[in-house]
Amino acid sequence: MSHRLSGQPVNLLVAIFILFSIVIFTFTLVFVTIVIPGYRLTTEFRVAYNIINTVLATVLARYASGEIQKQWLRQINHEISDVKYKVHHDPRIKERWRAVLGLNTFQERLKTCKSTVLPQLSFLFTGLITAAVVAALTLTETTCQAEINPPRIHSGADNKCNRVVPSLNIERSSPLWEYRMLWPNDDGSAYFSTSNLGCPSWSGAQYIGSINTINPNHVAYARNGVGIQRTAIGTPEIFYTDFPQIIEPTEGPLGHYIDQSNLRNVSQCLPVMTANPIRCRPGGNVNYEISNPEKAKYEEALFKFSVDAGGCKFDQYNQQDPAGTFGAMASRFCPTNNTIGRGTVAMGASGVVSLTLAASMGDKAFISKHAASYEAIRANLIQNLTYAVSCDVDIAPTIKWRTLTLELRQGNLTTTPSYSKIISGVDGCDAMTDKKANWTLGNGYAGGAAAALVPPLSEGRYWNGMTNTIFNSALNITDTSDRYATVESWMQLIRSREVAGFGFGDSSNALEDVLGLTTGITMGQMSTMDSMHGTSPMHDTVDFRAPAKGKATFACTRVGSGNRNAVLFTLPPLLSMLVAVYLLFTVPKEPTTFKTSRLDDLIAIGMATERELSHAYKTDHMNNSQVTYRGTIPRAPHPDNPFNDDIGGEKAMGLQELRAVHQKKAWD
Repeated sequence: MSHRLSGQPVNLLVAIFILFSIVIFTFTLVFVTIVIPGYRLTTEFRVAYNIINTVLATVLARYASGEIQKQWLRQINHEISDVKYKVHHDPRIKERWRAVLGLNTFQERLKTCKSTVLPQLSFLFTGLITAAVVAALTLTETTCQAEINPPRIHSGADNKCNRVVPSLNIERSSPLWEYRMLWPNDDGSAYFSTSNLGCPSWSGAQYIGSINTINPNHVAYARNGVGIQRTAIGTPEIFYTDFPQIIEPTEGPLGHYIDQSNLRNVSQCLPVMTANPIRCRPGGNVNYEISNPEKAKYEEALFKFSVDAGGCKFDQYNQQDPAGTFGAMASRFCPTNNTIGRGTVAMGASGVVSLTLAASMGDKAFISKHAASYEAIRANLIQNLTYAVSCDVDIAPTIKWRTLTLELRQGNLTTTPSYSKIISGVDGCDAMTDKKANWTLGNGYAGGAAAALVPPLSEGRYWNGMTNTIFNSALNITDTSDRYATVESWMQLIRSREVAGFGFGDSSNALEDVLGLTTGITMGQMSTMDSMHGTSPMHDTVDFRAPAKGKATFACTRVGSGNRNAVLFTLPPLLSMLVAVYLLFTVPKEPTTFKTSRLDDLIAIGMATERELSHAYKTDHMNNSQVTYRGTIPRAPHPDNPFNDDIGGEKAMGLQELRAVHQKKAWD
């Protein structure tokens, strides 16, 4: 009985298709991101996912391996059908047969590598398919992006804090003491900005405490636990305190809201202060005298302190004697007519305070000249030491739109300070979604930011005029040794760009940097959650939003690593596929008499061989066949070369003839 294989290798074609599909899929995963729905994948899900992938990959790999193995056996079957009973005397067929069935030992694999290397490699390739597929399909934490609508920010339109008033005569409306700033217009009206309670400018002095004086190159200031870098000074606070709802686009046409805990960064186009709007320089005149107690009720026992710097002239009445052992100070902001947010800050000091003001300016020449007289000044031996500073202020030109990115990250405990939320900015914005949208901000930004200077500049007024809050950030006060009695100790007070840097990259001294940051932080308070409420004095009736949509980057899980090196995972299925294609074209498609993979066929091969040998013996005996010797007496064939080798110097006989000779000798 004989068994025949099908002449059409349909199963092999299926295996080739499976291997080709695996190659394409694993290659695609390197360059295409496939996201698993859900962003908080549990351990149970990951375990089940890996089990399913492993089982599926094993089934496919085993199917491909079995079909390739069948083709190698099919090739051996054709060779057996050709040589018939000579199979026992051809070691190459036995070596390949054992290799294809996986019966050969490690030593045999090395010894027969030359004749069996291709089958062995093909099984190695198919054996690695499971590992390659599982590695290629591994779940990897990555990030995805989604578009977000821009937040509502303040338009800068008129409100109770910043608005146009018909004249300079405006009554105080706050129950608390109110600082106000008025920019006169030629038509008699004025632009009014107040630091009234509830207005951003009211907290101008408090914002100075948010300034980073340790490493401002890293973070210029901090608000609500968020570090603001110098490229994002003035970021609207609502950007990092009230996240808009973010829609993830891969969940269907209606979208799916992303859990904010998965956010990694958010980008929006928003207005910021791109440069320091304040430039300070030394120069001006300071005069003081005792005022006439009879002049006014509120001027009793006061000293008149006059400052003239940068065109800003004013008189200030203090209780402390400017010629005393400590000295005094006065400062004021003088607005420029017809230009909202522009003006001049004039500051003047006498006595020891003049050294403090000079140190905040980084004026080493003044300190080198006068700091050695510190003790003489305190002893009233020197009474005419004064120092004046003028600062040009122009807010509006520095306000521009930038793409801001809020990055959510782990705090670095090796740096001080450390923030888990950082905001940075870059110039320019993405294409706007509405060409008719308005990018123009109202005057409230410039007016409110400039008005924030009034509270800190007014600190100490009517006493000694010292702006202690400003000096706390403008001076390096980490070392208070020697009571600042030497030039060196006063030099240590100077904050320089070379040592720590400034919040604004273009600041030339610490004083203008502190004043500029005060205006920038106040600008960011224009748009807060509270300011958007209808009861807020900052309430904006305009629904003002940036025309450009933002982007959110959030944590997600993708199939595969996305690393370019993952292309190597395509090699096992690719090489297996090439071997399968090779077998498809090299193995004959005709049916064979025997299957070496079947035990009954192996027995039949042996029985057929014995029958053919027996038949040959009988035929030779009946025909009285004679063997002619062409040399010496023949010897038994060498076991390693029984067919056509030269034995004893003569050509070996045919197998049947040799068997006949042996039989005849036995009969004789």
